[in-house]
Amino acid sequence: MTTEEVTTESMINPQSVVRRLAAAEGYLELGMPGYALAELNSVVDAGPFAPIAELFRGEALQAQEKYADAIEPLNRAARMFPAPFNQRALLALSNCYRQDGQIQLADETAAAVEMPDDLPQGAKVIIAPIFHIAKSAGKRISDDHN
Repeated sequence: MTTEEVTTESMINPQSVVRRLAAAEGYLELGMPGYALAELNSVVDAGPFAPIAELFRGEALQAQEKYADAIEPLNRAARMFPAPFNQRALLALSNCYRQDGQIQLADETAAAVEMPDDLPQGAKVIIAPIFHIAKSAGKRISDDHN
């Protein structure tokens, strides 16, 4: 294998990575964590998208009730995302610690979540999707333009 072939092979294709991550998130929204993990496992190097890949991997494992396995990718995602963008990872991580019986870590992680001061007591936090997929085919960007 030549140096050029190695360099080409090791370079990430951002469009491919984003498509895989968007597919993984879609599978998570549909309650299909096994398919989400299959998409994530097909990404060899997520490059700058690694925090998102770690977050989705942790969420997929959490959805499969593999809480102990989900802790490490969620922990990595929480460290990779700067605050306050790490709240989604921290909330999931806190839940996994709690489900795994690590109550003190769950409480400490939950306390690290920066909630707005004006949030009413008992209000639910809504986690918005990272990728927005258009509902109609007419609004989608075709693969030819990527």
